[in-house]
Amino acid sequence: RRPTSAADTPLPDELQDLLAAMLATEAEDRPSAEDVAERLREAGISAGTVRLRPSEAAFEREVEPDVESVESVQPFRRRSALPAESAVATGRRGVSVGFLYGGLAALVLIVIALFYLLPNALESNGGEPVEAPAAGQPATTAEETAPAAAEEKSPAEIAAIKAQADEVLGELLSDLERLRLRAVERWGGPAFQRALDVYESGDEAYLDRDYELAGQRYAQSLELLQPLFGRIDGEFRRAMETGTAAFEAGNHADAVRLFDLAVAITPGHTRAEQWLERARNLESVLRLTDQGLRFENDLELLAAKSAFERALELDPAWQPAAIALERVQDAIRQRSFEQRMTEGFDALSAGNFPTARVAFEAAKALKPDSQQPIDGLLQVDQEVRLAKIRNLEQEALALEKGEQWEVAVQKYEQILEIDPLLQFAQEGLARSRERAALHAKLDSWIAEPDSLSAPAVMQEATDMLLRLSRMSPAGPRLEDQKDELSKLLKRAATPLTVRFVSDNATEVSIFRVGQLGTFSSQELQLRPGAYVATGSRPGFRDVRLEFRVAPEIELGPIVIKCEERI
Repeated sequence: RRPTSAADTPLPDELQDLLAAMLATEAEDRPSAEDVAERLREAGISAGTVRLRPSEAAFEREVEPDVESVESVQPFRRRSALPAESAVATGRRGVSVGFLYGGLAALVLIVIALFYLLPNALESNGGEPVEAPAAGQPATTAEETAPAAAEEKSPAEIAAIKAQADEVLGELLSDLERLRLRAVERWGGPAFQRALDVYESGDEAYLDRDYELAGQRYAQSLELLQPLFGRIDGEFRRAMETGTAAFEAGNHADAVRLFDLAVAITPGHTRAEQWLERARNLESVLRLTDQGLRFENDLELLAAKSAFERALELDPAWQPAAIALERVQDAIRQRSFEQRMTEGFDALSAGNFPTARVAFEAAKALKPDSQQPIDGLLQVDQEVRLAKIRNLEQEALALEKGEQWEVAVQKYEQILEIDPLLQFAQEGLARSRERAALHAKLDSWIAEPDSLSAPAVMQEATDMLLRLSRMSPAGPRLEDQKDELSKLLKRAATPLTVRFVSDNATEVSIFRVGQLGTFSSQELQLRPGAYVATGSRPGFRDVRLEFRVAPEIELGPIVIKCEERI
């Protein structure tokens, strides 16, 4: 895109060529200040004084966040008398030659723009340039100083003086940048303005090629800037202190202005930024706090709570809202506590124990140190315990009536787990265990009727049958067991004929009966039950045979022979 002026008119070709040369990538390809001035004169642009006001945006840079302390930015000074040392000194100060040329290029661009747009305003005295005199110095034109100085010094000396002036200018621009980053325009006052004025006069001398005078002016401006570095910490503290006082007094506008100044002086300072944010929200915080207090006075506690919470969202450190919120929350908790306690006792009276427990637990959560909900929960536990005992007792009695003694034992055990000293539960447990054991014994005999054939078992079953006949009331289940046992005893006492067949060579014996010896056929009278017959014969493998005798079984001959030779 073709370069244009501020009035959006195309620049002359001479100025476009000059601008392109000044923006060359390599430093050696860019023209010197003298060449620039000469080419400007050739383009018909006369020299003049331009007041330079670099904007803050030109010096903006990224600042490390969360700077919790203010450090001095007073630069270390070193004056170099030799031009050869200028590059080294500038490197130590952190200002490169590229930065210097870039600043000069920016200066010339501003001169070009202003002179091109406002040429008539900058020409006076018949087109001759007029230099603004420095404070305390007589007005002197460039023609009166520069040529005389040039006549007295050789080109090498002039180059050395120019290099020294460039070095001092680099330091000056660096210090200006550092101070502008600390918002010096807002607190520097006349001292800063004086330094700018002297700096300006140095620029005028530099454009007139009076490098010696320019260097002196730059050095003088540099010296005027030094005390400002020492004021930074104090200005920051003063802004913070006065801002805090304004904030505590409720002065919203002053607090914002002062904390904004503190942040500008020390960008990234966490505490200053926090106070600035609080100051910006102060007006809303005060309004919300007042609303909350009105709601609280009207006993609209939830509305008051909402207003105080909103105020604390804007400023969590605002103590009036924090104190009021705690007070309102206590009032809300007390009201809720009383409601929960009332609900708990109402539910307890109605026998609705789960609801009562929930209500008392909620009251306890609201006021953990209160004894009232603890007492309410103890009453709930007592009522629940008594109700459970009553229910278990009724269930146990019903189970006894239905002769379900095994389950009744479990019910009485559950009652005694709740209260081991209950007499009725102790007696019911003993009774149920005795009956449960009796039924278990009868069931085992009925399930294994062959066991009754053993004399000892038959005697025990007979004694049990006599006890059952004297037991009253027996109950249907026990009567059935008694009748069945009586039948099985008769069965066990009635022997059955069993025929055995052998080979007259095998020695036969029957466990629990005796030795039968050798035979070919033999019959025995045996009671119902399970038996084991064995046979042995020299030179043959022994045999073993299990068999069962019962009236319901049609039993054929039992054959016992040793037939497998060893």
